[in-house]
Amino acid sequence: MNHKSVRRFLFVLCLLALPFVRAENNEPAVPPLKRLANDQSEYRRFTLDNGIKVILLSDPKLNKSAASLAVGAGSLSDPRDRQGLAHFLEHMLFLGTEKYPDVNDYGNYLTSNGGYNNAYTADDHTNYLFEIRHEAFEGALDRFAQFFIAPLFTPEFTERELNAVNSENQKNLENDRWRYWQVRRSLYRADHPANHFGTGNSDTLAGVSREELLDFYNKHYSADRMTLALTGRASLDQMEQWVRQYFSPIVNRKLGPIRYDPDYLSEKPALRIVRVEPIIDGRELGLEFRMPAIQRYWASKPDHLLRFILGYEGKGSLLSQLKAEGLATGLSAYGGDETQDYGRFQISVALTPEGLQNYGRVLDLVFSTIADMRRAGYPGYLFNERKMMAALDELYDDKGEGSQRAVFLANQIATCPLSIAERVPYLWLREDSEAYEKFLSYLRPDNMLVSLVAKGVDTDATEKYYGTKYSYREETGPAYDKLITALNSSALPKGVTIHLPEPNPYIPANSTVHAVTPMLLINEPGLSLYYSQDTEFERPMVTQIFNFRLPRSFASLENAVALNYYAACVNEALNEITYVAGEAGLSARVSTSLTNGVTLRISGYNESAERLLDTILSHLVDFELSEERFAAVKDYTVRGLRNFERGDAYRIAMTTLNSITGEFVYRPDEQIAAAEKMTLADVRAFARTLYKTGKVEALIYGNVTGDDAVALARKFRSHKPAPESALLRDRYLEIAAGAEVRATEKLIVNNSAMVLRYKLGDTSPEMRAAAVALGIFVAEPFFTELRTRQQLGYIVSGGAAPGKTESIAYFIIQSGNHPADELEKRALAFIGALPDQLAALDDAAWAQIIAGARSRLEEKDKSIDERASRLYALAYDYNADWERRAQTLAALDKLTKARAVEILKNAFDEKTRGQITVLAFSRDHEPSDANAPKPTFDFEKRAEWKKTRSYK
Repeated sequence: MNHKSVRRFLFVLCLLALPFVRAENNEPAVPPLKRLANDQSEYRRFTLDNGIKVILLSDPKLNKSAASLAVGAGSLSDPRDRQGLAHFLEHMLFLGTEKYPDVNDYGNYLTSNGGYNNAYTADDHTNYLFEIRHEAFEGALDRFAQFFIAPLFTPEFTERELNAVNSENQKNLENDRWRYWQVRRSLYRADHPANHFGTGNSDTLAGVSREELLDFYNKHYSADRMTLALTGRASLDQMEQWVRQYFSPIVNRKLGPIRYDPDYLSEKPALRIVRVEPIIDGRELGLEFRMPAIQRYWASKPDHLLRFILGYEGKGSLLSQLKAEGLATGLSAYGGDETQDYGRFQISVALTPEGLQNYGRVLDLVFSTIADMRRAGYPGYLFNERKMMAALDELYDDKGEGSQRAVFLANQIATCPLSIAERVPYLWLREDSEAYEKFLSYLRPDNMLVSLVAKGVDTDATEKYYGTKYSYREETGPAYDKLITALNSSALPKGVTIHLPEPNPYIPANSTVHAVTPMLLINEPGLSLYYSQDTEFERPMVTQIFNFRLPRSFASLENAVALNYYAACVNEALNEITYVAGEAGLSARVSTSLTNGVTLRISGYNESAERLLDTILSHLVDFELSEERFAAVKDYTVRGLRNFERGDAYRIAMTTLNSITGEFVYRPDEQIAAAEKMTLADVRAFARTLYKTGKVEALIYGNVTGDDAVALARKFRSHKPAPESALLRDRYLEIAAGAEVRATEKLIVNNSAMVLRYKLGDTSPEMRAAAVALGIFVAEPFFTELRTRQQLGYIVSGGAAPGKTESIAYFIIQSGNHPADELEKRALAFIGALPDQLAALDDAAWAQIIAGARSRLEEKDKSIDERASRLYALAYDYNADWERRAQTLAALDKLTKARAVEILKNAFDEKTRGQITVLAFSRDHEPSDANAPKPTFDFEKRAEWKKTRSYK
């Protein structure tokens, strides 16, 4: 959340006539809620007789209804001999209840009504969630509530779902983030529940019985440990009735909250450092500090101030000093509660090769910064800046919707005062120097665990669950003493220019809202501008999108690499500026690709947006970057390209698919050679020629006048216009009817993957409507059969969607147990039966699918920025087809089941299909069928093959 000060407000809004509210726990008075005139949202909060805390949000602008139920028990409650049991129970809970015993009932109901469900298991809580179209909300709530009233835990599904949990763990075995987390957990106090393995696998959960699940469920799932959030269009009275009807039967076992020993990492006068060997080529220094519970300080937010100062990226910041010394490329600071009894604060530094060799210097600078913070005292001016920006954010920010909003609310009322839980992130009520100094005092070497993650570090141990190589040392000599000296120093070391953040120049001084089909205000050979003033959201914000299109003559692998470097260099040169702007509610980023050219996007409070645009434009060609900083940019760029082959198998296969279907799309591994040769001089020379020929395509939407929009668009430097026929735009592979393109590749990771893509048809209104409806129809049965029943792997997905030039159906499976061609074989067997399954649906089921599709198509934009993105796509990708959604909805009303069956049959029939198949085999898998169809081309020569194809 971004917060900074505001000097003058001229809000066009409606103030609720509310008195000051006194929060619980003797906190300061809470100011009345300020609301915009168009804000129709209403909240209600109460506690059921069984102890469940409830919050309801009714808002006619919400696109979906949603619910979230949080249970105050998570993986920290796992028995020592059943690691992962809480996570396993989360999986099993979805598989049938006494009232709805069919294992597919819940998923089918949600999917056919345009919804979805999920859950996650955290250390101290488990959250279950779903979203659905408004008209089907009650039926979903009834099914959802039964999980917590009478789950079946059917034994026949236990082994199958254990495979799903094991597959989930298997997909993470070569994910460095999971590996690092588990090493760190293994170093916590041996007798503390934080030293645990939360996911579980086939070994830790082997032989789990229904009785064990029921025992865990009865010991930890109780109404008095639950919080519930509902969001939707229904009235508060209606939602309260549903809650009381469906959730009151949940049993209150009067368990009370779980309490945890706060001392999971005991203090020790030593530099405790764990060195971890990663899978990918990465370099990271992590500092973890044990903290007391943070949430009780919500009114003064001392942890926010700490992470703001330590994570600051503007001038005088810790990161700027690290970059100046060539030690780091990035830094983040964050903290929060792990349970209601303890929290942690973490600093993560992305190291350069020099930083890896001199990580001790990085630690010294961290503690020099902390020492400077101690000497500076309480930063009251930063508190007030945060407070004022928070007030703006509470009034104008998009709060989200659907399951995301419901999860936030359910979690908030579990830890915050029920009366104001949703407002807590925005409330800065009291300057509390004592609390600030208390939390700052925990940032000490003897309260720290350091992790150094890099290739080639010394290791002498192996973590038992992930097989990660690591070593652990406790250094009590000079290295530790040096940190103590830095922390207790009376002044910064010579040459170190770190200081607290300066006042932010991008704070909006005027937040007046000016009193929608975009208008084409400029239509010239080298510049076009669509403009629309916001009349719906009524916020003092704007989104400016400027896209510089390149000529087709620019298309090459080398220029694709140069564009990536160019964006990285410009963003690095601007970082101290754009970071400060971000803290004032303005986001800005330069992005590049061959087919989109150079995109500059600025979004946020309009009063300061023009000033930021001027600053960025002055850096687009003549950016300031030293050779040392470029070396760091090049290092992480090349490492990122090399690490591609270590990614998820299905992501690699999807990238392969995109490189086949896109005319000028290159996989990361194709770019390595060119990236390794690039110099700063090359990038500077490239920047000087980049804007010579092309076209600027702009859209400005929000709280700005037409005259102002034109003035902003004309700030771009002059260039030679390129005719439309010469511009580089997306073109896609043409596949003849009855043709299939097959690609196979060998991976170095532990999972295989299969991706199938079928052409459904063109992008006419009828075909767009059919794609949305068929996507709803396909998703649940494909998942249920191939993941739940056949247990092929954790990643299983099927669906359909309209694209830019054609509508498609897709199917994805990743597996650690089956080779890619076996995945294809099983997928094809199921896909072939889909048309008959669709034909067998009764009229009510088909009507439900159509209703779900309509709900998705009618989803409204939730913010000025989201609206701008949609309008830009309509303007430039779809030739200003402003009626596109209305035409799709009209076609949906006419779409019959028989026509949908015909479309599906045509897509899958060997004589009429247009199919692309990508099979990616893990390092441990070989093709299982010697008679399988051969690849269309030699994988290593795919670039040559593409030159023989037609793209349109």
